[in-house]
Amino acid sequence: MAVASAAWAEDHDFDIPPQELGSALTLYGIQSEQEVAFSESMVEGRYARAVVGEYSESEALALLLDGNDLTYIESDDGSIIIQTSVEEEIDEIEEDEAVFEKETEAETDVVIVTGTNIRGVENPTVPVLSFDKEDIDLSGASTVDEFLRTIPQNFASQTQLTAESGNPNDATNLTQGTAVDLRGLGAGSTLTLLNGRRMTPAGQSNFVDVNVLPLGIIERVDVLTDGATAIYGSDAVGGVVNFVTRKDFEGFDINARYGTVTEGSKEDWGVGGSGGVNWGSGGVFGGVDYYEAKPLLLEERDFVDLLLPNEGAILASDTERLSVAGGANQEFGASTRLAVDVLYTDLTNTAGTIAGFVPTTNTASQEALFINSRFEYDISNDITASFFFDYGRNDVKTVFAFSLFGSTFDSFTELDNTLYLFEGRFSGKVFDLPGGPVSFSVGGLYRNEEFNQNSNDFAFINASREVAAGYLEVLVPVIGVENALPFAQKLQLSFAGRYEDYSDVGDSFDPKIGVYWQVDDQFSLRASYSESFRAPDLQQLNSQENFIIDIFPVDDITAFPAPAPTMFPLDIAGDFVVLIESGGSNPNLLPEAAKSWSAGISFQPELIPGLWFEMNYFNIQYSNRIESINGDQIFQDASLIQLVDVMPEISDVEAIFARATAGEVDLRAPSVLANVTPEDVQIILQSGPQNVSERDVSGFDLNVNYAIDTDIGQFSAGVNASYFIDFIGRLAPTSPSAEQINVLYRPVDFKMRANVSWSNNGFTVFSALNYVDGYRDNIDASIANGIDAWTTIDLSLVYETADRFGNIFVNDLRFGFSVTNLFDNDPPFVETPFGLNFDTANADPFGRQINFTLSKRF
Repeated sequence: MAVASAAWAEDHDFDIPPQELGSALTLYGIQSEQEVAFSESMVEGRYARAVVGEYSESEALALLLDGNDLTYIESDDGSIIIQTSVEEEIDEIEEDEAVFEKETEAETDVVIVTGTNIRGVENPTVPVLSFDKEDIDLSGASTVDEFLRTIPQNFASQTQLTAESGNPNDATNLTQGTAVDLRGLGAGSTLTLLNGRRMTPAGQSNFVDVNVLPLGIIERVDVLTDGATAIYGSDAVGGVVNFVTRKDFEGFDINARYGTVTEGSKEDWGVGGSGGVNWGSGGVFGGVDYYEAKPLLLEERDFVDLLLPNEGAILASDTERLSVAGGANQEFGASTRLAVDVLYTDLTNTAGTIAGFVPTTNTASQEALFINSRFEYDISNDITASFFFDYGRNDVKTVFAFSLFGSTFDSFTELDNTLYLFEGRFSGKVFDLPGGPVSFSVGGLYRNEEFNQNSNDFAFINASREVAAGYLEVLVPVIGVENALPFAQKLQLSFAGRYEDYSDVGDSFDPKIGVYWQVDDQFSLRASYSESFRAPDLQQLNSQENFIIDIFPVDDITAFPAPAPTMFPLDIAGDFVVLIESGGSNPNLLPEAAKSWSAGISFQPELIPGLWFEMNYFNIQYSNRIESINGDQIFQDASLIQLVDVMPEISDVEAIFARATAGEVDLRAPSVLANVTPEDVQIILQSGPQNVSERDVSGFDLNVNYAIDTDIGQFSAGVNASYFIDFIGRLAPTSPSAEQINVLYRPVDFKMRANVSWSNNGFTVFSALNYVDGYRDNIDASIANGIDAWTTIDLSLVYETADRFGNIFVNDLRFGFSVTNLFDNDPPFVETPFGLNFDTANADPFGRQINFTLSKRF
């Protein structure tokens, strides 16, 4: 049974877009403050029209159920039970009520709402895209990575595909992992959550590898496309992606899938099962998922043209993953609840260097464990105290191996990230205004993060930080049903603020304000302003400093007067000696900062029932960004002069040489400079990470959905598109500005996914069009080569038996068949330095892929 709960009222202002019936009924329960019970099998494959405006509960519910052959009854306690339209026997009704009461007693979880910490409410001032399990299944994706590529707001800057490609975004992707990167602001600039809780990053960088999440356990993916540090803390600059897992079911289901490309050796398969049991005051659930994928070989794509391809080189990782998920919940009396969720994943990715004289392999083994526990106590009917304990651990071991002259050589790196989090929160309603109750959430937390690195190539790192935070969030309904005006049916304000104190990089206070204005039954507007930040990675603050001695031509310097050419070591005319601080560490780094504005409009025309249109504008000013800048850029940009020390004091250079002798730093030089002394060094250059870069990003998101019921079934269509107006980058605040979209390995200005589907009697036909706009090749500034737009078509066919056959072995079966890139379109050609000849961040090389799925529920 699915249950949405709150208190009884006579009439309400509804805002329910067209969607699956189950999701619509859940939203109805929240907005009507009613308890609504329904079986998942009853609503499966059914859709609800939009219900927007002021209605009584019965009127709104009747509109949602219209055309679905369902009705409802009211139980003795005032709750609503959805049932079939066929008249039920009295004993069956009593049985339904008994089951509902049992489920209500066992219900301990509140619907997870992304974008707010206030319990049991939604925040309409923030833009959230939500993709349910049907969206995931119909996408044809077999992994979270593949599903993320269908979302235009996400940029595939770091994926398994880019791990060996030479993509400059991928320098620290030792796990061959996949990151969420909303708006293309950087993988660490999007916060990734699991059931609303923070996850542990993987590897050296600050991004969460979503490949540890098996797609089969995901019930919903919410994408908050706005800055949200005031709600969630660090990293939520570009937005938040929240993966909500399946856990509200009773019974058992199994599933299997197989997929392959129509040209090449790539194939994948997976099996899984999950089950749950409720006993009135509590319940348990669990599931297991196994996935294995064979890679696509380099030689199987004729657009790849490597000068020295290695034998057996691959375009994406050979993958094996085992995941186990589980959880339990229990009520203790009427007001106390305890719950815990667990996810464990063992993941191995193997890739090979694509080109070179010596074949190599790179194997990344990853173990991830996430435990989220919560204790809730209802202080009163309106206020709940919640306490959370989260533990996360991600252990990675990478082995780089190669054979030469009959001998095998290898190097290893071990990376361990650990997170402990304790949080207390009070949430609920404080008092009523004419527009409705004022809701709030106030809390504080303590978080400990640890990072360890052990390698036979790099120095050992053992680093940690402590984070303390306090936050407050308030939702104020200024205008509502009771005091509605002719051009203001609803007006809500939201205020949030969060203070975080880091033990290593200082503190930050970040506010967020928002407004939601529903003009009438058709139009609504929203706007928000927020400030966000991203803390430096522990690796960026604590790894060993590296220095390199090199020679640069005097002609390379244009930003300041060049020193006199060196006379060492070979009287090279016109060259000078530079000591480059090139490591990935800088203990003086500060958090990155961002200011975000957004505004949106929603439109549901009465003349076209079932149509929903939404457009959102976003503007992000991202400053103090951490960037590692090479010597050529520094020598040619006067705004970076602070990173250069011309003709340094001999004592400063001697101190660096002494630290290298003592093993505190790594100092390397080519053989021709092996005998350089401190007196020979003419410039010290800081090219490690610095807080210097800026980005100004603005654009629009467009979402359109339409659903209509006919005598031959339900038709629906939708568009999700993202368009950049500007994506301006600067190496420093006073550096020249440059557009950073529509070039290789960068975001493209326009991406879109449009879909159309038909459903009737268990059959669903779904098709989607994916479009990536054309852009240009920036490898050689003297040549203006264009990169073509890329359009692909996906197709999915599904049949669900439900209970049509009256047989336990045949009922509740689901057969799925999908084809991605139906017409087998190659990625747009671009002559890349490594010879792959396509942009790994904006396309993929797989071509047509076919997938078969089968699931059975008991």
